[in-house]
Amino acid sequence: MRDPYRELAPLYDLMAAEPGIQTFYAEFQASIREAMKAHRVRPRVVVDLACGTGNTTVPWVSGSGRTVIGVDRSEAMLRVARRKSARVRWVRQDLEGLRLDVRTDVVTCHFDALNHVLEADGLKRVFVNVARILRPGGLFQFDLNTRFMLQWLSTSQKLCRLGAHAFTSYNEFDAATGIATFHQLWFVKQGRLFRKFEVAVRERAFDDAEVRRMLREAGLRLERVTAQRRLKGRPIRKLYLAARPGGRSS
Repeated sequence: MRDPYRELAPLYDLMAAEPGIQTFYAEFQASIREAMKAHRVRPRVVVDLACGTGNTTVPWVSGSGRTVIGVDRSEAMLRVARRKSARVRWVRQDLEGLRLDVRTDVVTCHFDALNHVLEADGLKRVFVNVARILRPGGLFQFDLNTRFMLQWLSTSQKLCRLGAHAFTSYNEFDAATGIATFHQLWFVKQGRLFRKFEVAVRERAFDDAEVRRMLREAGLRLERVTAQRRLKGRPIRKLYLAARPGGRSS
């Protein structure tokens, strides 16, 4: 399968530096650390799934002796991540086929990465894989775009500047399948010229009842759902906290 992030990876951190994106990073960290305190979880091992260039992974190594693992299926994104920290164990794997030889206390998966799993059976496999590596009492935090968000995005087209570079974006939504296709056409400055390339990724939304059921069937319990962003009074991104029932990590 062609890596849709192969050409985007060197530019990803330029986008991630935007203040709005940085706010998400801060919220993810604050939320999981609050949950760790409430559930008395002191993680010895943290696994960050769909870690991309490592922006949600590297902060876990600061001031700790814990083991930190970042997992992504894009070799291009991991090449960028590896330059940020040698203390993280970077692993190239697909989430539906996740096989790690660890037991972990905290698993995270952010920036609507699980929306890229387009089949319910596939998302359940991800949850089963997480439950397999999560210690009893361990926590799993992830976020999802809502169906309303995917529909709303299909109504807009954008022209964005990113330093010397630029890209246009437009989106399609298939109401029958619930799948959105996001298109970006990039113009990357190279000397006096621009290099053009196109990126296309797809996302599907899952409602809370589906998520709760799949988590339960995987052996996990949904602890909390928070509307992280709203538009016109309706949630467009939700932050989920799940746990593996059992004793507390220590």
